[in-house]
Amino acid sequence: MNFTYWVTEDCNLKCKYCYVSKAPKTMSRETATKAIDFTKKKLAANPLDHKDKIGIALHGGEPLLNYPIIRYLVEELKRKIHGDISFTMTTNGTIYNQEMLDYVSENIQLTVSLDGKQESNDINRVYRNGKGSFNRVIETLDYINHQSHFFRVRMTVTPNNVSYFTDNYIFLFEKGYPIVSFALDESDPNWNKELMKVYQKNLNEIFSYMVNKDITKAQYFLYNFKNAYFRPRGTCDGCHTSFHISSAGNIYPCIFAVGREEFSMGDVFSDIIEQRLSNLDVINQKDQGACTKCAMYNNCRGKMCKIINKIQTGNYYESSPVFCATQRIHYSIVKEYEYILKNFKLLLSTH
Repeated sequence: MNFTYWVTEDCNLKCKYCYVSKAPKTMSRETATKAIDFTKKKLAANPLDHKDKIGIALHGGEPLLNYPIIRYLVEELKRKIHGDISFTMTTNGTIYNQEMLDYVSENIQLTVSLDGKQESNDINRVYRNGKGSFNRVIETLDYINHQSHFFRVRMTVTPNNVSYFTDNYIFLFEKGYPIVSFALDESDPNWNKELMKVYQKNLNEIFSYMVNKDITKAQYFLYNFKNAYFRPRGTCDGCHTSFHISSAGNIYPCIFAVGREEFSMGDVFSDIIEQRLSNLDVINQKDQGACTKCAMYNNCRGKMCKIINKIQTGNYYESSPVFCATQRIHYSIVKEYEYILKNFKLLLSTH
């Protein structure tokens, strides 16, 4: 089971593509305690076997702005919950405090947001005064990397930085960070056919670079890429085995639903409102619309993530054109590099 605690909705940055509506809302200890009680109750109602893991994500805003509650949650959950529990957190990397970084790095698997080289990162990832965040984030990354902690760096690809996508990825990869991942900002209205071609060209260059650099890492890279975009999809498990708890204690089915009243399923003070969840289940369990005719439907996010469809298009059963375009690009890339890597392995086996 997975639980995400939004420890704050406040942030010290003002990234141009951020989907979180910045507000000085911060989780109190009372709400955190109720969130832990809610977590214990859901775990007790759904006994796990020895293979099941309990995922705890700490989210924001910038979560380190509420570091005391992060530490409280981690210590209390470790003390009160028995089982295979893991902690994750995404941070913007600007809170450079060694005591904090040492604690979170040792107890939480971190993802640090950085869009690549300084000129690209500082287009979008800026402080409220417009100043770029690159230099501070690099300090954070270099510190935790020097401490030999495992972490991930995450890039966001947008219309105004997609031309530099390859250079940015290679820059981060060659810095020696353990994992570099990326996601496309689908919500930006400036995507068009020409920019999609630029995205495809750059993505192809990244795969080509990986194949030429390290065949083993290229295979791992392709496996993870394929799994991220084309793994088999079922029905949304929001508020069944996956819960997002806002800073005020409201419960939502997924990260994109948080703050949207129509998707609030209750709160940690009163529990889930079963009728609301039942109504959402009816929506999620239907397969209808043009997407069902797509050959990739059963392996597509659009099948499972009806809420994202609704937010992006106004229709639970229709994916956004940008998402569909990227899926077609991703599929062609997967097929091409599956073929390349297969033949590369055959070539090696004959020598």
